[in-house]
Amino acid sequence: MPSIPQTFSISDFLTWDRQQQLELQPKFQRGSVWTPQAQSFLIDTILRELPIPAVYIRTRVDAATQASIREVVDGQQRLTAILAFAANRLRMTSRSPEFAGMRYNDLSQNQKDQFLSYNISTVQLLNASDADVLEVFARLNSYSVKVTPAELRHAKHDEPVKWAIWNTTREYGVLWDHFHVVSVRDSVRLKNTTLIAELYMAFMNGLGDGGEDKVNKFYKDNQAKTEADFLAITTAVEHAIDATIAMFGEQFADTTLFDAPNFLLLVCAVAFVEGALPTSALTADVIAKRGAGISLENAENTLPLLTSAVENNDIAGAYAGFVAGTKSSTQRSSTRKPRFNAIVNAISN
Repeated sequence: MPSIPQTFSISDFLTWDRQQQLELQPKFQRGSVWTPQAQSFLIDTILRELPIPAVYIRTRVDAATQASIREVVDGQQRLTAILAFAANRLRMTSRSPEFAGMRYNDLSQNQKDQFLSYNISTVQLLNASDADVLEVFARLNSYSVKVTPAELRHAKHDEPVKWAIWNTTREYGVLWDHFHVVSVRDSVRLKNTTLIAELYMAFMNGLGDGGEDKVNKFYKDNQAKTEADFLAITTAVEHAIDATIAMFGEQFADTTLFDAPNFLLLVCAVAFVEGALPTSALTADVIAKRGAGISLENAENTLPLLTSAVENNDIAGAYAGFVAGTKSSTQRSSTRKPRFNAIVNAISN
């Protein structure tokens, strides 16, 4: 069974569909339906000329018509969305800020040309039997890297909670590309969305335990919320990130404060002393500092002592709790509390 990797334009797929040479629902497909938001995100990806996953088709010759028939064995939902948009049946949602509310006919001629000429990586399985197709996917799956919890969560959810967190993650590429708060390698696996999700959790519910299980529960608990429900929290989170970068990015970029576990607490501490972070059991010891305001002079004098204590592994000094909390499990309240308290005291009036 030959398999041929090729690229075909969207125009090619539209032609095959018009000529009834494209089967979108063979027995290999699961029949699930993408939401309009997911469809819109795919079209946005194409219009921005970014890559999408390859499509697998089984090509056979129909003896009666003497025409090639292409059965889509992987990529049904992608092609369904593409065909619907090309037929002017799909309106872009807010998942695509630049094209929100637009249909295909609303695009400029240049945008239409780019859309139609967009190349889709395609693997043709020539005259493959059902057994051949199953063998191909068994082998593909055997080489797959185990998905991270963040990747699984991103694939599973399509509610506004996911997109609010995703949009903030994407908006702050400087955190991953420049400051390396989460490494580029881990960001590719969407681990940076976990950090942003934990910020949303803290700004909604107060700072507490973290970790993937807590983030999964947060997504589940907020599935019913609308986009409007996240506007205020998004603004608060992004304001705190901006303030943190502006005040501390240049001086502390290469320190533990810009590693994900302590960066989370630094952003929360900034919001807390500005009065924007809700109180919780974890913040009880420094409640008097909530809304006290930031003292840059205090921060410039004290934060270097925290980072130096970690670098020197000073587990007996004045900042032993901060050092111990940084060196051990960083997701539990018991280790977050001394670190949060130390940062709040270091930056507040």
